[in-house]
Amino acid sequence: MGLASSGAQGVESVGAAVFWRSELHPPVLAVRAEACPADHPDAVDLLLLPCAATLRLTRDGREEVLVADGPRCIRIEVTGGTLLGGPVRLHYRLSGFVDIESKVLTLRRLVALRRLGRLPHTLFPPERRARRWAQAFQAHDGAQAGASHREIAIAMFGEDRVAEDWRDGDHLRMRIHRLIRTADRLIDGGYRELLR
Repeated sequence: MGLASSGAQGVESVGAAVFWRSELHPPVLAVRAEACPADHPDAVDLLLLPCAATLRLTRDGREEVLVADGPRCIRIEVTGGTLLGGPVRLHYRLSGFVDIESKVLTLRRLVALRRLGRLPHTLFPPERRARRWAQAFQAHDGAQAGASHREIAIAMFGEDRVAEDWRDGDHLRMRIHRLIRTADRLIDGGYRELLR
């Protein structure tokens, strides 16, 4: 599936960190960590920053880090060295043009985190499609529960709006149909677009 969790098996994971495989999640920043003195101008200790950091060891021994500040987070994949030994100097691995903007944005977020001690909301623009995705999943949940398109529309837009718009053409009916199709597409693998 491409999803890994840092939570232990059998443990409640409502607040568990979620790690998507880096090949599915372009914003993951690959770094090599080189130990350095704490007073080095480029020194950083990601595990001592004021934001929550979760470190996960992969099966092949690599470290993956998720640094979160409320709903905002960045992902770092350590390709060499370790973050567990104290301050390090990070060497960033950026190459090619495919998905480079998302990796550069992650680097900008990391720089801001080191400088400010937080992940500024200005570097996390709101996702324009989030409301549509939420509505799509709401409509899908209704359909899975056996609700008719009209019942879904009433739950989402209110009885008055449905009474007014349901018979005046197919606009509202088609909107519910499109929302359910969008959710089906996301569930069938299109969810990967949410990670970009």
